[in-house]
Amino acid sequence: MSVDPSAPVRSPGQPDQRRRGADWIEFVPGGIRRVVVDVGQIAQLFSRLVVGVVRNPRGFWGASFEEMYAMLRFAWIPVLLSTGGFSFAIGTFGYDLLRVVGAGNRVGTFFVMAGPREIAPYTVAMAIAGVMGTSLTADLGARKVREELDALEVLGVDPERTLVLPRVVAMTMMVFGFNLVGVAAVVVMAGVATTIIGSTSIASYIAGFFTIMNMTDLVGTVLKSILLGLMIGIVCAAKGLSVKGGAEGVGRAVNQAVVLCFAWVWIITFTFNSIMLGLNPNMAVTR
Repeated sequence: MSVDPSAPVRSPGQPDQRRRGADWIEFVPGGIRRVVVDVGQIAQLFSRLVVGVVRNPRGFWGASFEEMYAMLRFAWIPVLLSTGGFSFAIGTFGYDLLRVVGAGNRVGTFFVMAGPREIAPYTVAMAIAGVMGTSLTADLGARKVREELDALEVLGVDPERTLVLPRVVAMTMMVFGFNLVGVAAVVVMAGVATTIIGSTSIASYIAGFFTIMNMTDLVGTVLKSILLGLMIGIVCAAKGLSVKGGAEGVGRAVNQAVVLCFAWVWIITFTFNSIMLGLNPNMAVTR
């Protein structure tokens, strides 16, 4: 048996330093333990990627652009269908509700709060997590169980920088880009629901929308989409890199990644909206 010369020398009665910090997790209940382990894996992967980018911000942009093009090919239809369909349904519901109280011409005002702030980031993030996030987890998980990641490390290639970092960057940028397209789709489909199917004039709808829409809403939806894209990429990559148990483990990891992404979308959305409304109280005022 070979001995690692870089390993610290330990006396027979001295506890292993590598195990001392991890022993406490064994006393945590199972449900809480899984949450702690998942959050820890996500935080560790995020920190390693950030350190790698800061130390060497070159060499991965070409692969990132290729991943962005692949995401554009496979995800634009689900993103447009989910964003357009959801906004059309909400637009019809909102118009019918406001028409009852005699304020059908205020649908544009309503959709500033419903579209760029909520519908577009939420539906884009959900669609990307379901289409591209699962693909990322399955690919990394399959490479993990086939020991391809170990083979890359033996060859001196960092699998996180080669396989994970370009996809996380691409997912962050594509969620940001799709969110801007989603905002436009929300405005168009809500306009169709209220002006073509409903009886509100196009001028009234547009005037109501731009009366309340401001730069704070635009900056907020951009920042939220970047956070959601980064979160989806990190979560899906972390679950793929921690796969155990062969092909069955890959399937479990994909399922867990989707559930975690959906949960984190809710958490980030709630936290971000609370902070934005707290810093900008005028965002909650209709004009």
